[in-house]
Amino acid sequence: MSTFSAQIKKEWLYSSLAWSGVILLLTAINSVHDLLVVPEHRFNNHPFWALQEWAIWYLLTPISFRLLNQLHSQEKSKNRPYILVFIVIFCCSMSYQAIFDAFFYNDKIPATLVYFAPSHPMVIGVIMVVWHHFLNQHSLPAAETLLVDSGKDKVLVPLSDIMHINSASNYVEIFTSNKTYLKRATLKGVEQHLPSKQFIRTHRCHLINLSHVERLQTSSTGSVTIMMKNGQPINLSKTYKRHVTQLCNAA
Repeated sequence: MSTFSAQIKKEWLYSSLAWSGVILLLTAINSVHDLLVVPEHRFNNHPFWALQEWAIWYLLTPISFRLLNQLHSQEKSKNRPYILVFIVIFCCSMSYQAIFDAFFYNDKIPATLVYFAPSHPMVIGVIMVVWHHFLNQHSLPAAETLLVDSGKDKVLVPLSDIMHINSASNYVEIFTSNKTYLKRATLKGVEQHLPSKQFIRTHRCHLINLSHVERLQTSSTGSVTIMMKNGQPINLSKTYKRHVTQLCNAA
């Protein structure tokens, strides 16, 4: 199973288990309450009322997890994915709730919106906290391999074999000592799945594996070229010069 498929399965599993627990808890509280109070103070809810009210979150929660992961990998701002997902999920959940209550309970839509307005933001907030601490793909330890294209097949290349990676439009080129692979992804997206202490930027279009660096070569004009162990020169831009120099000296 690929890392991507395993991540989606994990998101759905977290959602299903969590909401099943919440719905069972709410149902139990409702039942115990009605057993302990006098008839006129009972809720008298339908046995499946909690499932009717909150079942939509079985779907919205994994969608929220997926959106957060997708937006987090694309946006430069750390806060923007949270804001976008909050708005989208809040609008979807409130629309569903208003339509559901109007159809099944004949409740007025404004009354439903007012009643659920406080609880749905709280639910979305909890979803984001769970995602941030347990399901954030970009905070997980990097894998030891990278899935790449090799003709019509896909193969796993050990990270230790990768010398450097170049951006090529909608693809990246992954270079090893004896072969070049393609992967349909952005350089930024690939970079986020690599160990930051091993793979570093030298240019907006280049990533290098520090363990394959032979030396830094400085020209008479002050420009620096990174010489890889296989003799391949890699340009080092001024933007990354200081950072790369420090890391190479410390390696």
